[in-house]
Amino acid sequence: MEYSSVLESTISHRWSKHPEFYTHTVTFLVEDQLFRVPRNQLAAESTVFTDMFLLPKGDSGMARGQSDSETVEGESGMWPVALEGVSKEEFVSFLRALMSRQHAKIEGSGLSQAQWISVLQLSTMWEFKELREVAILYSDLPSRPLGPVSKFVLASKYGIRRWLLPALIELAERSWPLSLEEGHRIGFENALKLAAVRERLKVANTMDWIEDNFILKRRDDTSKHSDERPKPSKHQKSTWIPKDKDDGNRLCVSILTKAFDL
Repeated sequence: MEYSSVLESTISHRWSKHPEFYTHTVTFLVEDQLFRVPRNQLAAESTVFTDMFLLPKGDSGMARGQSDSETVEGESGMWPVALEGVSKEEFVSFLRALMSRQHAKIEGSGLSQAQWISVLQLSTMWEFKELREVAILYSDLPSRPLGPVSKFVLASKYGIRRWLLPALIELAERSWPLSLEEGHRIGFENALKLAAVRERLKVANTMDWIEDNFILKRRDDTSKHSDERPKPSKHQKSTWIPKDKDDGNRLCVSILTKAFDL
């Protein structure tokens, strides 16, 4: 039996606990390491942890003569809450971001981009809505932006819709195609869709170049000998072709939106 648990049990019977300034803690086991953190900070922001703390308390330890605090999962190092599927490094990053934000020192948390992505993962999984928004911001800072493939993968995995279109635009408009590794990361179906979008944009750009270098030049030459510019026949169909960067961007957005159902 832990000495701290015995002392806690003795004190709890002698004095009352202040409802605001008596900190309740919870002990977690992540891989092979124990973490003891303030319980209220977790419950205040996460419905997942709120529901966890509302679960009925166990009494299996009473038969072995253990104190009340030792029989409740998470209230001692002998009976911790095991967090499966989480690494120690990920949990440390998450706690640092959570505690820094709650003390208005988020910029001083010192987390790397990879660590913020871990925070994004856990805050999404455990439904920390406010911390998730902070993680989205700090994972893609102007000073250390995410690459378009990473941004698309993370946006798809964690439901960040505002990242999808910018990432796809960058991939569709860049001069080189997806590599095999990039195609594997975004998935076969998405890679095929993106290839089709790039092909349509290539055709549009080619048609634009042809018009600029041949059709308009020929019209200019014709206008030197006639006051009237040639008019299209009534059976001729007009096709919209992007003539500047804004038009080209609108075309790209339109094609991507339909192809990826955004």
